[in-house]
Amino acid sequence: MAVLLAQTREELRVSIGYNLGAVYVSTMTSSGSSTTFVDATLEQVDDYINGFWFVGTSGSNDGEIRPINDFTGSSGTGTIRGDALASTADGDTYEVWDKDMPPHRLHDFINRAIRMMPRKASPPSTDLSLHSSREIRLYDVPTDLVGIEEIWYRAAEDREDIDNCDAVWSESVDSDVTATRSEEDKREGSASNKFEIADGLGAGDMIATQDISTKDLTGMTHIEGWLKTDTAITAGQLQIILSTTANAGTAKETLNIPAISDTRTWTRFRIAMSNPEDCSAIISVGLKYTADIGAATVHLDGVEATQNDSGQWERLHWNLWDIDRDQRKIRFTPEAAAHVGHSALKLAGRKKPAILSADATSCDIEPEWIIQKTSALAMRARSDRTADQRQAAMLEAERYDVLAAFALRKIQGPGRIRWVDD
Repeated sequence: MAVLLAQTREELRVSIGYNLGAVYVSTMTSSGSSTTFVDATLEQVDDYINGFWFVGTSGSNDGEIRPINDFTGSSGTGTIRGDALASTADGDTYEVWDKDMPPHRLHDFINRAIRMMPRKASPPSTDLSLHSSREIRLYDVPTDLVGIEEIWYRAAEDREDIDNCDAVWSESVDSDVTATRSEEDKREGSASNKFEIADGLGAGDMIATQDISTKDLTGMTHIEGWLKTDTAITAGQLQIILSTTANAGTAKETLNIPAISDTRTWTRFRIAMSNPEDCSAIISVGLKYTADIGAATVHLDGVEATQNDSGQWERLHWNLWDIDRDQRKIRFTPEAAAHVGHSALKLAGRKKPAILSADATSCDIEPEWIIQKTSALAMRARSDRTADQRQAAMLEAERYDVLAAFALRKIQGPGRIRWVDD
């Protein structure tokens, strides 16, 4: 059973409150103050909601939770305790919760129910962050994934080589940079470009440029390539420049390389082009240094342009890969590495469900499970020590557990999957 309509934490909370008979949802009928709210639809009984909980659900007080200190029935005025609110207004919506069911506790129960969801019902996910290489057989499993059903590789796409970096860049090299050809440390082809940057290189300097045969990139959408650095960088501290004049003198595309925190590891970058219509005659490519990160060594390899919607994806056979759970690695067989080559990878699997941290956040798993499982947790928590009432509360909690189990049975699990975690 797929989640056809995701529900927010606020919607889940109210449904759970109705299950428990612990919530009253209403709208203010007059403006109040920073410490009062007014609702003429409430019962005209003084103090009957004293000690209950106020939750604002719209306007300036959306998400605010306060205990109710006093209530005047004749005017429908409730007084809150604690930090002052923004002044309440006619038409603001709110909730009142029973004193033994604080909303903060319910939020914890909601997240506990999410964490208790069996992994077979975890939400589906597609990840496009990995890129293969013939020289590599182990790949890190993306952090959020808990299981992988299928691996697809991009067998073909409209692409244009900009520079394979097999030859050292020599059109121009800054005097504070030493550029060499690295045959031992590469990601594809016969070599990569290695740039040893000295402390003297200043922000805004061009590290190096390379003249290339004229490239018409007007039909492309992204620039891709490999980068490796021994110093962590933030987004935009290094840039790829595409130019229609020599020495990257007329930039038609200035592309910010994304942040790289995993130093000394090859990282695939993929950057959307901003002005492909202006890139009909690119003759020079450059690597620019926009911030002083100090002495560093940077490797660059396999710079190319691709067309986003042209990819042809093929599924990698189940027998050609497996999961190393201890290392959280995907392991390709030698046949898979040779067959896939240098390709973008698409992982279809299951991810960790989202923990709900605010009223507006939406669940990504079956909401009926969350509602019934949370109701069971809350019912057990609110049971008192009186024998007959305690027994009744426990029986009611078991009923909600059964309803949660029914909701779980309707969820369609993956047909075949390799789980990353035990």
